[in-house]
Amino acid sequence: MKKVVTTLLLLILTFISVGAAVVLFIDGSLARLTGWYHFRPGMSLFPQENLSRLQDVSWMRIQDLHDTIECTREKDGSWWISAPFHDRMAPAAARAIIDFTAAAKLVDTLPLNNTTRAGMREFGVETTPHTITLKVLAGDGEMSTVARYTLGSSSPWLADAEDGKHLLPTTYLRTNFYGKDKRIHVVSGDILSLFKNGLGGLRDPHPLQFEEDSLLRIELQDHANKEQPSPAPLVLERASGQSPWIIQSPCLTEAAQDSVDLLVSSLVKLRAIRIDDAGVVSLPEEPDKVLTFSPENGKSVVFKIFPAFNSPADGRRICYATVSDRPVVFTLAVEPRLRRQGSGFAAVVNAMLSLPVLPKAQRIRIREAQQWVYLEELPLTLSQLRSRQFTSITAADIDKLVLFSRFDRFPLRLRRIPGDSEGQVKDVWMFSAEGLPFAEADPEIVDSFLNSLHSIPIEDVLEDIPPTADIASVREKYGLNQPDYELLMQPRECAIRAVLFGVDMPLVRDRAPRSFCLKRQRVGNKRYWVGMENDSLTICRLSLKLTKLFSTSSLYWKKRNLVSFPISALRTLTLAYQKAPLVLHYDYIGEAWTGTLDGQDVTPRINPHRTNFYVRHLQNLRVWQWLRQDTEEALAALQDPVFTVKLDLEVTDYSDLEQLVLATPTEDTQTGAPDSSTPRMQIVRDMLSEKTEVDATFRSLALGEKKVEKKTITIEVAPTNTLSRKPLFYGRIREDGSLFILSYDDAQGLDGQLLDK
Repeated sequence: MKKVVTTLLLLILTFISVGAAVVLFIDGSLARLTGWYHFRPGMSLFPQENLSRLQDVSWMRIQDLHDTIECTREKDGSWWISAPFHDRMAPAAARAIIDFTAAAKLVDTLPLNNTTRAGMREFGVETTPHTITLKVLAGDGEMSTVARYTLGSSSPWLADAEDGKHLLPTTYLRTNFYGKDKRIHVVSGDILSLFKNGLGGLRDPHPLQFEEDSLLRIELQDHANKEQPSPAPLVLERASGQSPWIIQSPCLTEAAQDSVDLLVSSLVKLRAIRIDDAGVVSLPEEPDKVLTFSPENGKSVVFKIFPAFNSPADGRRICYATVSDRPVVFTLAVEPRLRRQGSGFAAVVNAMLSLPVLPKAQRIRIREAQQWVYLEELPLTLSQLRSRQFTSITAADIDKLVLFSRFDRFPLRLRRIPGDSEGQVKDVWMFSAEGLPFAEADPEIVDSFLNSLHSIPIEDVLEDIPPTADIASVREKYGLNQPDYELLMQPRECAIRAVLFGVDMPLVRDRAPRSFCLKRQRVGNKRYWVGMENDSLTICRLSLKLTKLFSTSSLYWKKRNLVSFPISALRTLTLAYQKAPLVLHYDYIGEAWTGTLDGQDVTPRINPHRTNFYVRHLQNLRVWQWLRQDTEEALAALQDPVFTVKLDLEVTDYSDLEQLVLATPTEDTQTGAPDSSTPRMQIVRDMLSEKTEVDATFRSLALGEKKVEKKTITIEVAPTNTLSRKPLFYGRIREDGSLFILSYDDAQGLDGQLLDK
């Protein structure tokens, strides 16, 4: 008998131990058996070993009074809702629930008399409860609970964040993880905003989810016009995440990078108003638009947008949409709703954003910041996504340039002489025009010209030539078979180079030359330019600003600095202004001035500060415009100049070095430049065959002693016959006969008061 009793007792103890072990394994605490747990302020809600496993949570269930959602985590870390219907969970929601569970600290526990039914309704644990259960996968394939609790309403208390700076919101909470404990706790943290729209708010509101930099191809098929056959799809591609977008179809042309980037970023931020199970929504037979997104490493995603309709609830324009990697139907906003629910201020802001005052791209950016992205505002057409710049090459990329004009015999040639960034030597542009040898071009004129080329706007696309069409006949239709101007541009060579087998080679392939042709057109009283890149299939109407860009006159490109000399070369400065001349002598070593006026020594009266400033003014003086040497009005005015400046210089002669630099393979012994009879391809080959040794020679200065040349520059100035308040002034350099125009202020600055009274 005793053995039977002993055996029964042992069996009972065994059952109790096994049950406790099972409860411990499932719930993580033996308090499940006792129904009570000793909580202390500041402690975590769950055991530390459970909290350490929260990052491994692979299953969660969220319940409210009406719905239940179960979610699982895939191997790639993404969360998916498995019930009531399959869909992607909002990543931020899953992360917020896990982080809240890990960080929640006990602030206080309400007295037991608050656990009555009325008290539980007051604190929301029964009227608006949200029960959350988190589980991890155990070694045997079973699920083990690591946390379970029921959220009530927000608490009026604020908890210390323990950093001495911040306070945290708090929430009423009850947990039966430890048994049938009815107590209501106050814990730090608040995630109730996740459930403001019910459990449906846990679904990912963004239909599309991909890395913007990984996207390599976008294809758009537009079926909106059911009466016409489907046009060729709009296809955008790029080689890598850092490469520019190119439109491959329906025509081959460059894309507007800002517009494509705006489209991609807006689609990623696009939010659904509602998400429904695909089985309960009746979709139209055909979508209006079908977008296919192909990332670099991953499966393509197909996004279908169906015809828009008016919402029965509030009358706003909405539409259905589907995406290939989610078995749901999205309800999207097509256009802004002027009358929004909420404050009147929100209605005013929304109405202002809907007005066509701001640029469209800027309105989309503002809406993105407020999570307002509407389908009608997205750039989804060829005209919106194609580039509106005639040339995409920037000024910094151009190394050589040739401009042919139908109206001039000789082309304009520009070439860059590279400087030295380490030695702070700037690039120098050389030009040859009207058959003259190369000379230094004015850097401001060149920069303005190159920047203007990059910013030529396309007013309209006249025609996209199909690849199978007769390109020659289309060019003839617009007169581009005999263009007024033809432009050849050579991009800069790759700066990263190496010597392989004794040959200088770029480590990145150099870009090919680009050529453009342009024609002036006139239809009635309307004038415009037509242009195209020779290797492209797009003919454009261009802005009339082109009229001011193209000039093959050597005087236009000539450096605008009137005189160029170092202060060390100055020996004598003579000023004559309808009176006895003032003759000043400069000693560069001693930095001293001496001088005479009408034969009298005036050295004590010379103001050295004003005199040095005057010399700097001469060095920086820029002409307003160069004139041809046979300009009759200027010659007549300068017969009796009102002011004369004479400079006596001793300049180091570098003519031997300059002759070496300016001798290029294309120079002709008679003219120094090819004329219009020279074949275009020959000029291109010559442009590409110029050696970099020429550039290096130009930059280097001879170390040996150079001969000194005595040089005199006499500047004569006379006013024009204009009656304006500030007339212009004609000028001439007497020694070479160069004529020019000075502004009123620059001309008046030559009348320097260099003597003290």
